[in-house]
Amino acid sequence: MTMAGVFLSLSVVGFTCLFLYLYNLFWWRPLQLRKKLQDQGINGPAPSFFFGNTPEIKKIQLEAQATKNQQSIGNRVSHDYMSRLFPHIEKWRAEFGPVFSFTMGNMVIVCICDFDMVREFSQCKSTEFGRPEYLRGRGTLLGYDSIVTAKGNSWETQRKVIAPEFFNDKIKGMVDMMVESAVSVLEKWESQMEEAGGVASVRVDEDLKSISAEMLSKACFGSNYVIGNEIFSKMLVLQDLLSRQRAFVGLPGVRHIPTKTARGILRIGKEIDQSVLKLMDDDHNADKGGFLQALVDHFNHESSVIIDNCKGVFLSGHETTATAATFALVLLAHYPEWQERVRAEVVEILGNQAPSMDNLHKMKLLSMVIYETLRLYPPVPFFPRETMEELKFGDFLIPKGINIWLPITLLHQDPANWGDDAHEFHPERFENGIPSACKHPNLFMPFGTGIRNCVGQNFGMTELKIVLSIVLSKFTFSLSPEYKHTVTYGLFFKPQHGVQLKMEKI
Repeated sequence: MTMAGVFLSLSVVGFTCLFLYLYNLFWWRPLQLRKKLQDQGINGPAPSFFFGNTPEIKKIQLEAQATKNQQSIGNRVSHDYMSRLFPHIEKWRAEFGPVFSFTMGNMVIVCICDFDMVREFSQCKSTEFGRPEYLRGRGTLLGYDSIVTAKGNSWETQRKVIAPEFFNDKIKGMVDMMVESAVSVLEKWESQMEEAGGVASVRVDEDLKSISAEMLSKACFGSNYVIGNEIFSKMLVLQDLLSRQRAFVGLPGVRHIPTKTARGILRIGKEIDQSVLKLMDDDHNADKGGFLQALVDHFNHESSVIIDNCKGVFLSGHETTATAATFALVLLAHYPEWQERVRAEVVEILGNQAPSMDNLHKMKLLSMVIYETLRLYPPVPFFPRETMEELKFGDFLIPKGINIWLPITLLHQDPANWGDDAHEFHPERFENGIPSACKHPNLFMPFGTGIRNCVGQNFGMTELKIVLSIVLSKFTFSLSPEYKHTVTYGLFFKPQHGVQLKMEKI
């Protein structure tokens, strides 16, 4: 056989192998998984080759945008934003029932809206039932092996090391620092009002991010918090770049294509890693304790685990809390009667004192408003997990390799659980706490659910109470005329056009 013939034969073999690999990856394997689901009555829309249902999702979203009115007009606030952002979920739930499947790329997803199955999901103790593999595509932001993304023994070990750093006894010692961080930014608002003659339109969302970043930086890095703030700034840029790749979820390998966005992600990711390494070295030499020191002490020879956990905690603790504070101020501005009620409580409890852990615990109305804010505006739309082994939920055996998504916002606003006013702002539903707020309290999951719930939820709640109580004690506020209430989604929910409040010092 000639060399040309050999080359041709090898090319045919190579092409055949590549075809079979892609056929198995994007069609045969997902087909077998879907068949196992369909045999049990879990149905969904028929996918296309390679892209799955992604083109259909885009089509449904475009149709919804064309037929629905704008989410808000002027200062009117509507909390029904899922029908605009994720209309395919509502469409398929109505068509296929409360448990249905769909495909993105080669990723088979089971979406669960059934209350009993969600409860079993929450009670699952398997450490292998963890974050989906596709999140590794966001490893530059979340960490490739962090408490956010790890599974099994690795996750258990990291949880044991990190969780104690956010216990209440540790947070109690951080309160003065958190108050100081909040006051320093709010003094800027006071200056704006003085310059404007007493009343000013203030862009609050970016400043709330700064407050949250400084609080978390000081909690994690102590005196090195300035470098921590620089890391936060870079992570915000990285988050924006990664959100541009959202359309390619479920398409393996796409993130490795050297596009301009991919190169930017790689470059900024390396800069963040180097900054964390510097902080590790400085903090280890200082030996001052705290979150980073705990990581260094335990994972002394595993710098990648330390870096990954710093990134994971930064992101989950910073953006989520700042956005919750932003939405809480929007709601209090839109519902002035609640603003007055909570302010009266805050002023009565604080008097002329700064917030402390003891007086924060007494702020019942403020807690109710925070819970209702997190119900209407949880940080993310879905709670994702991946089965690394066959698991039973209700009457269904979910095969290994299936992604399970809980649509948090839909569950948070389901009238069957929350009542006919589920789409409305009514903090009084939490008057007797979360257990009495609805029929199935396990469906309230702003901090996640089950054994993998957020380790920093006490820190986040304390931060929210401090920021909101100080704002309420110092200012009255309403929605600025230029504010438009439109919710968007990158990696987290946020106001699409920022938040302008018309503020006046008390």
